[in-house]
Amino acid sequence: MSGNLTQFGEDLRPHLLRLQASLNNINGLFASCPPTDDAQCAEQLDNLRALAIESCARAGKLRETLEAGLARDAVLADETLPRWVLGRQTARLHARADSIELLAAAAMELAKLSAVQAESITMTAIVARRQAVAVQVQRDNQP
Repeated sequence: MSGNLTQFGEDLRPHLLRLQASLNNINGLFASCPPTDDAQCAEQLDNLRALAIESCARAGKLRETLEAGLARDAVLADETLPRWVLGRQTARLHARADSIELLAAAAMELAKLSAVQAESITMTAIVARRQAVAVQVQRDNQP
C-alpha cells in the first residue's frame, strides 16, 4: 500500500460505495417489485444470481487470504512486534502496516461480495413469498 492514510481511505472507498449500494438495494427491494411486475422481479433476480455466482469463488479466495494473513499477523504481533518497536525498525513496521492494509482491503471486498449475495438471497426470498401468497390467494378464491 502507499503508507498514506488518506490514500488508504481512497483505496477502500469503491468497496464502501458498492457495499452501501447493495445495502440500499436490499432495503429498496421490498418497494421496487410490485406484485403486478413479476417479469421485472424475475429479471432482477437473474441478474443478482449471476453476480452472486461470480462472487462465490472470489469470496472463497478472499476468506482464505484473510485467515492466512490474520494468522501470520497474530504470530508476528506476539513474538516480533515488541522487538521491532523497541529497535525502532520502522521499515518492518511499515511493511506490517502495508500487509494489514491489504487485509483490510480484502475484508472490505469480501463484505461487498457478501452484500451482493445478500441481495440475491433477499430477492429470492421475496419472489418465493410472492409465489406462495399468489397460490394461497388462488386457492382461497376458488369456489
